[in-house]
Amino acid sequence: MSFSDLLKKTTIISNNIKLNSEKIARYGLNLPAFTTEMDADITRVDTLDEEQERLKGELKLKTEELNVLKERLTENYALAKKTVKMAEPQSNWIAYGIEDKR
Repeated sequence: MSFSDLLKKTTIISNNIKLNSEKIARYGLNLPAFTTEMDADITRVDTLDEEQERLKGELKLKTEELNVLKERLTENYALAKKTVKMAEPQSNWIAYGIEDKR
């Protein structure tokens, strides 16, 4: 059952239990407390779902931003490493954190 189906079905069942509370209560549900709690849960779940979707959107944007910065950092590191290798003798490379042998 999909999430939206669950919300629809729980809303329908809660509404219909309220309409037929006398008949349904005879079978052990503590009414109206049961439907009050169910309705509150439906509202809270819906709110949390909306918040989660918003956060997913924000996460996607942050991930894109992070990927751009990681790519730029990788390119800058490669350029810096290449430049150090041209400017310094191999024996000094380790001081720059370059462990290459060539």
